[in-house]
Amino acid sequence: METIVPSVNTTKEELQERVDYMVNKASQLEQLAETDDHEAMRQFIILKNFANKEYHVLTLQKNEAAVNSNVHLSNYRGFFTHLHFTDGKMPLRLLHWNLDEFHQANIGFRL
Repeated sequence: METIVPSVNTTKEELQERVDYMVNKASQLEQLAETDDHEAMRQFIILKNFANKEYHVLTLQKNEAAVNSNVHLSNYRGFFTHLHFTDGKMPLRLLHWNLDEFHQANIGFRL
């Protein structure tokens, strides 16, 4: 999925699709970890970087007006404040904990 390009016309449905993508990908990676934890870790890092990039774009000064004037974008930005990944080099034993962050954010935050 491409990184978001926020605008005042961004819809709730577009944003829900993005949240669903991250949550569904996390579920897929949890299953993959049962057979190939190293590949699951590699793909998790890609997913984590995607989430970090989305949040970064939403907090850029140039996007402030669009995000603040669109309640759905503002709420989507809030989704990322619920993600708390372990910092630094991540051991495999924390993979499931980190993947669960997407599910926790989705429970704590609904678009």
